[in-house]
Amino acid sequence: MTAADQSIIHLHPLVPAELPSHPTLAPHQQSSPDTAGFLKRALDEATALIDTTLPQSFRIVSKSKTSPPSAAPVELLSHSVAASDLPSHVKKEGSSSSKGETWFARRSVHEDAEKEGTASRVEFEEGLFRNHSANEMDYTPDVYDAYKVLEWDASQLGNVEGYEQVGMYIVEMCHHIPPPLSNRVFSVLVITARTPNPASTSLPAFIDVQVPVDITGLSEAMYSNGRHKTAGDTAQKKKAVTIGQYTSVERVKVTEKSEGKQEVVWEMATASDARGSLPMALQKMGVPGAVVKDVGFFLSWTAGRRKSAA
Repeated sequence: MTAADQSIIHLHPLVPAELPSHPTLAPHQQSSPDTAGFLKRALDEATALIDTTLPQSFRIVSKSKTSPPSAAPVELLSHSVAASDLPSHVKKEGSSSSKGETWFARRSVHEDAEKEGTASRVEFEEGLFRNHSANEMDYTPDVYDAYKVLEWDASQLGNVEGYEQVGMYIVEMCHHIPPPLSNRVFSVLVITARTPNPASTSLPAFIDVQVPVDITGLSEAMYSNGRHKTAGDTAQKKKAVTIGQYTSVERVKVTEKSEGKQEVVWEMATASDARGSLPMALQKMGVPGAVVKDVGFFLSWTAGRRKSAA
């Protein structure tokens, strides 16, 4: 699948009319796409990005980045998509995709074990599949809020061909940025699902998809519409924010190793635009390091939870 074939996973934010029907979105939706069809399209795009685009089109920047306390090295990759290769609806004037998209990705392979420097498949699932956004706030130092705006319940989602335990919600992820820049809020549609494992049909795999959404006109939002300035419950949450765009695909799969041992393969690809006065050239310098650090942040957080539960 090429960038032109992707209709959902881009930096250009989706508007409520482009999202599946939900009671909270109803005032902004004269019509809406079929829910199961939308979910299948998004999940198929995400799977193709990880299984096809990443190995075929991404360039390896480094095969052995370190991310303490991870015992596993992190492979860092990048890929630039020219605006001419993007579908017309995502490169409108002023869109973060209008000048093309720069993607960064990482891949790390971890021993499936509950011990220092790694994590078990169950710990990966509990940290990245369940409560994805809330956990991300807990293990990422600069994220200070993960405000869930709305969620589709299971009865609204229906059956999505090829996927199980599908979830979907909208959340505002708030990141602290050092002064003189303002904090950033990324409003994203999050889709999670169990997905077929290309390595083995008998082993588990799951995928998380995040797509930017424009919810500035939604009264139920907290940051995108400025309501946080008076409704925020801490001084930090009342501070001014700049709306950025962020999209990502994250896939975790278990694979067989020799002698019956198993490994956890964690892959992630992302494109972002913090917008505001932060030049894209500087953003491109900072994102790769942040992408790699997330591996260590997650494993450190997981180790802390493991000790607390002991």
